[in-house]
Amino acid sequence: MTLPQTEPRALRCRFEKTGPIRFISHLDLTRAFHRAFSRASIPLKFSEGFSPHPKFSFALPLSVGTESTAELADFTLKAGYEASPDEIRDSLQAQMPQGIKILTVEEQTGKFSEIAFAEYRIKLPKADPSLCDTLRDALTGEVVVKKKNKKGKWVEKDISQGIFKICFAEEDGGIGVYACLSASGENYLKPETVLEALALRIPAFDADEKRILRCKVLRGDLTPF
Repeated sequence: MTLPQTEPRALRCRFEKTGPIRFISHLDLTRAFHRAFSRASIPLKFSEGFSPHPKFSFALPLSVGTESTAELADFTLKAGYEASPDEIRDSLQAQMPQGIKILTVEEQTGKFSEIAFAEYRIKLPKADPSLCDTLRDALTGEVVVKKKNKKGKWVEKDISQGIFKICFAEEDGGIGVYACLSASGENYLKPETVLEALALRIPAFDADEKRILRCKVLRGDLTPF
């Protein structure tokens, strides 16, 4: 028996985003979720004030083209909605476009600010496997790239501080990259930036065709979030 909910409920959704839908923008993903809640008649709680908006947020929005099996979204439901987390999961899944799979809905524990690292698997089918050692050596010491700062100005930045662990291996005639990168603070690092830095240093390195998958998000002590 489900008991009446007398207070707003703060819940977390874990989901996958894979296949062609990886090419939609973060804004479009947000719209897809809002539509799913509306069509499933799941009442999101709205903020107060002059411009109310749903209490809904994603952790670490993905770059367009990146897949993930470790996505997180927090939301708050209006008081009085009595469906169980499993019922909410199933109702949302029924309204989702192909490529978004709702894994769980659960009570919120911890804050997204606790996320410190993200693990990625990258497939580079056209990269020459003989370059694996060269690629590893190219990331030894400082790795300076040009990036835009918050003011929109181009500055030089050493991205090596954002690389916690990375390895390269031959995979299906190409190269597989396994990386654990900083996901917070000044050292926040996208896998695309690492590939761009390597392409600049090693002209023979072909990273034009790639498949990037985020497979885990981790706390500072490397435990799964």
